[in-house]
Amino acid sequence: MTRATIRATGATAVFGLALGACDDGLDQRLAIVNEPRVLAVIGEPAEAKPRAPVTFHALIASPDGPVTTAPTWAFCGAPKPPTEDNAVSDGCLGEDQLLALGTGPTAMGTLPADGCLRFGPDTPPGTDFRSRDPDATGGYYQPVRMTADGLLAFGLARITCKLGRAPFDVAFDYDQRYVANTNPTLEPFALDHVPADSDVTLRAAWPAAAAESYLYFDPVAQALVVRREAMRVSWFATGGTLPVDASAVGEDDLATEVATTWHTPAAGTAWIWIVLRDARGGIATQTLAVTVD
Repeated sequence: MTRATIRATGATAVFGLALGACDDGLDQRLAIVNEPRVLAVIGEPAEAKPRAPVTFHALIASPDGPVTTAPTWAFCGAPKPPTEDNAVSDGCLGEDQLLALGTGPTAMGTLPADGCLRFGPDTPPGTDFRSRDPDATGGYYQPVRMTADGLLAFGLARITCKLGRAPFDVAFDYDQRYVANTNPTLEPFALDHVPADSDVTLRAAWPAAAAESYLYFDPVAQALVVRREAMRVSWFATGGTLPVDASAVGEDDLATEVATTWHTPAAGTAWIWIVLRDARGGIATQTLAVTVD
């Protein structure tokens, strides 16, 4: 699975987010939480039109377990220039392009009215600017920034925009039929006590309906097609070892669960986090406190 990295220069946290072509051969660079880290920024709903309200919260982990510090939130209004390789503009690291949303465990904000202009396919009237390219699922995203105890991270709130560079009849059909993404859900997974220095299976499962079908404009065929969301599960633990960062299910795969093997650490309390992402940016999470005997 390709990964677009959000690099925060000078920050103490780097938050990676992406979904595209899936690859299960992911390494273990991120799986063990050995310092405070933002694992996910979740918006509810997962996708909305400009001017619609969205509520955000973050999953923050540390070697000692969940971090409950209330983050400070803001939308970033800086579009990413084509010359920048980050998932958000370097302008989002400063203060000039921010729209404050307050401080708290959650933040509710109205998506900026010009989101499809700054980050989507719309172009300013009277200009010859080229519209922005969508991601691999046809989506566009409004950056939302959070800071907490020296951590800096970004979420990408998917915004529903009209089709750009499509025939009028196709764009009209898309506008009438497209259904916005919703966050997936994880089936409950219980893991209370495990033996030390042993192999334990971690499992993540979701309802079949969580991998939603969605309308996509094929720019080659110049036609609408129906696709199914790919799914990606990221695994995190405060100790022991995990063979991979993540496990992926492609859009043509009907599987509704993935598993990995956790080699447990020494006796004590360990924490496990499971983060499920769908291809259109929806997120579900699960946190487990595990007693290692």
